[in-house]
Amino acid sequence: MIERLPPDPRMIAIPVELRGAIAQALEHIPATRWMNAARMLSEQYRAVDDTGEAPIIQTRLDALGYAALLMPATYAQLYGAMQAAAARVPSWAPETMLDMGSGPGTALWAATVCWPSLRDLTAWEREPALIALGRDFARASANPALCNARWVQRTLQAPVDHGMRFDLVVLGHVLGEISPEDRSAIVATAWRITRGLLLIVEPGTPAGFAVVRSARDLLLAAGAATIAPCTHDRPCPLSDDWCHFPQRLRRPEFQRRARGAPSPWEDAKYSYAALARFQPERSVWGRVIREPTFNKAYAEVLISSRDGIVWHRALKRERDAFKRVKHLEWGQTLEEQP
Repeated sequence: MIERLPPDPRMIAIPVELRGAIAQALEHIPATRWMNAARMLSEQYRAVDDTGEAPIIQTRLDALGYAALLMPATYAQLYGAMQAAAARVPSWAPETMLDMGSGPGTALWAATVCWPSLRDLTAWEREPALIALGRDFARASANPALCNARWVQRTLQAPVDHGMRFDLVVLGHVLGEISPEDRSAIVATAWRITRGLLLIVEPGTPAGFAVVRSARDLLLAAGAATIAPCTHDRPCPLSDDWCHFPQRLRRPEFQRRARGAPSPWEDAKYSYAALARFQPERSVWGRVIREPTFNKAYAEVLISSRDGIVWHRALKRERDAFKRVKHLEWGQTLEEQP
């Protein structure tokens, strides 16, 4: 039974075709087996620190456990970051994409929703079980780009053809799973083969943000222009804090079972950086980087702006200003100071 939720403009769901493909694949496995695989995978991921590698997905059952447990929230995080980047360059229409460390192709699904112009998709993935499952899922799509995506088994440390270029390159939930000594070289390679925009997404944790921040610093030094989330090309001004954003997700039933989570929705939180070989199409003053808070006296919001980190407060007696601050959304861009 599907639980009915009140309308929420912030809520997304994974594409119907993807949800159906995952559910159908799970139907062929006893529920106890794929739920146990998901539970074991969850325990392994919790044991990974910022110097260790992610669990190796060796079998189809492992891959199905990954799809049930992690794919929906990962899709939401990638979608949120892609939508924020697309909003800064609305006329940009990429046609080619490379997903580096694709897993079962989660970023491919999100990108084709956010950029319908995509026609040619390439996925690099190390694990054969994830490639096979990703291909199966992609064939369930009515989108020709997804159906015909090229899957290449390879590690991200392998040499890259110097003539290779893509409009959009994605490193989604990859850098945090690679040893720190390899990250800089992989970011440099990703930037070299990026013709347009490079998107880096990690979980919205202090460790995930640190990985994104370091990669952004490297790309700024290489001459990249920041598209999102920052509204400037200077080093991140945050101190003793981390920047992350939520994307509200309607959980599919199989994910709720895999997580043992009764709630029909979650806020999938992520840190990201979108950098490009072109400038954003319009200048903005700042971006809301924390959900506004309010009480009987005032409403307050934290903003990352061209002027640095700003705590903006509106007193309740200033009714219009109070309402504006109270109703700002986490992640929203602001044309000017409120």
